[in-house]
Amino acid sequence: METIILNMRWAGYLLFALGMINWRYQNSFQKGAPLWMFGIALIIATYVPAISKVLVTKVGVAIVGVLVALLLALAFVA
Repeated sequence: METIILNMRWAGYLLFALGMINWRYQNSFQKGAPLWMFGIALIIATYVPAISKVLVTKVGVAIVGVLVALLLALAFVA
């Protein structure tokens, strides 16, 4: 359970960093903002016990995994 939360935090840090890089180098708030906003939300959610209990379920992991994958694709394609 703890490794899932830790991996979600790392995914949040990754999205935050990519969002800031996209925002800076592409000069576009629309391309970078969804990445770093979701990254920050994911990092905060992993520290709130009630939300982290939902995130470690199979459905929670699947939803977060799909969202992270879609946002990573957005970072490199858009």
